[in-house]
Amino acid sequence: MNDEAAVTLADPNTLVLLGAGASVGAGFPTSARLHELLLARLDPIYANVARLVFREDEAVDPERLFRAMEFLNALEMPAERLDTGLGNESRDIAALVQTWCPDVAEYLDIRRHRVQGSPLQRIIDQLWRALVDVFSLNEAPVQPRFKYLADLVSEMRGQTVVTLNYDDALEHMHGWAMTFRIVSAPYPEPAVPDDPLTKPLRLIKLHGSVNWSRDNATGDVSPMQPTVSFRYTREAWEGHTPGIIFGAGNKLRPDGPYLALYQEFREALARAHQVIVIGYSFRDPHVNEALRQWFLYLAEDGDLLRVGDVRAGLPPAVEVWRQQRGLDVEFIPGPAEQTMSDLVARRPRLMRN
Repeated sequence: MNDEAAVTLADPNTLVLLGAGASVGAGFPTSARLHELLLARLDPIYANVARLVFREDEAVDPERLFRAMEFLNALEMPAERLDTGLGNESRDIAALVQTWCPDVAEYLDIRRHRVQGSPLQRIIDQLWRALVDVFSLNEAPVQPRFKYLADLVSEMRGQTVVTLNYDDALEHMHGWAMTFRIVSAPYPEPAVPDDPLTKPLRLIKLHGSVNWSRDNATGDVSPMQPTVSFRYTREAWEGHTPGIIFGAGNKLRPDGPYLALYQEFREALARAHQVIVIGYSFRDPHVNEALRQWFLYLAEDGDLLRVGDVRAGLPPAVEVWRQQRGLDVEFIPGPAEQTMSDLVARRPRLMRN
């Protein structure tokens, strides 16, 4: 393929959506590996609750387990002390576990009026700090581990990358042999001048970032200052938690920047003629619905959906969409660190109308 027979990613507009599979090659953990890391970092009650929520032959999902711990912790607290993050959702723990263990019920009864420094709350606090440690990039990016991410952001100059991941690897890329800006903030920023030499990449972190902090009293989310070791000091975290959405269930929260970022994601989709999905499991309903609407109603004839994943075939949701509309779909199997060049490759002009 030569340049005369291809179009650049800037023409047509391209949007890249990254899931957890896109970060594995950079050293960030899968869900199973994250559970192993948390087992080693947290007090034993984390493992005990895991045995309550999951069967012995079932893989532990740390986000679902965290949600269960939030519910159990809520049962320990008087109503007036409940975290506003739980809102008015049902606290029926039976919906989250297969069996109810009498020893846990007895434990909750004993702890009912002893809410200060409860074990579950301490585990939740520990987990927040562990997530920051696990998903923060505390070293300079080095080859070859990060080369595929550098290739991604280089090809996507002037475009939009939406990530569901918490890690800060992409933010480090602009300082690693890059001469352009990566715009990543909790709230949409004003438009940057359209300079072809310094055209920025817009990074939308739909579920938050370990580089953001949430004020527990107000729900406001703000970026950390890079010159302050905010993430590592207990005093700096007082009254704050990482500005991320962690926990199974609804990932679209009313507080913080998440609704605004979701709206920006949908607007970027509406402008896109090429959507590239990398390492996403299609388990978030609000993300799936945005992609579905683009595929069935917003995309034009000749537009392209390209999916990269380690699985053997297209996700079932995409198969259903393709049956409803014959839009161009490409599936590129394999780990993202091995297939990135194919995923962001220029598309032959003859494939477009």
